[in-house]
Amino acid sequence: MNQWIREPASAVPLNGLRAFEAAARHMSIKHAAAELNLTPSAVSHRLRGLEEIIGCKLLHRRGSRFKLTDCGQRLAPALTEGFARIIGALSDVRQS
Repeated sequence: MNQWIREPASAVPLNGLRAFEAAARHMSIKHAAAELNLTPSAVSHRLRGLEEIIGCKLLHRRGSRFKLTDCGQRLAPALTEGFARIIGALSDVRQS
C-alpha cells in the first residue's frame, strides 16, 4: 500500500476519487459538478473528504481556480486510466 494512504484502500471513497478525477480532467470544479450531476459544493466536499482520508492535498485552491499538487498530478492520470478501463470492461460485458 502507498505510504501516503492512512486508511485501508476500502476506506477510500469511490465518489471522492470520481470527483477528483473529473475535476482534474476538466481543471474545473464547476465542469466536474456538471458531469457528475452534482453541485460544485458537493464536489468540493468530496474532494476535501478524499484529501483528509489519504492525508495528501490534491489541489491548491485560489478562489474558483486551482492547480494540482504533486500528489494530485501523480494520482489524476492513474484514476483517468482506471475509470476508462472500468467503463471499457462494462461496455464489453454489456455487448456479450
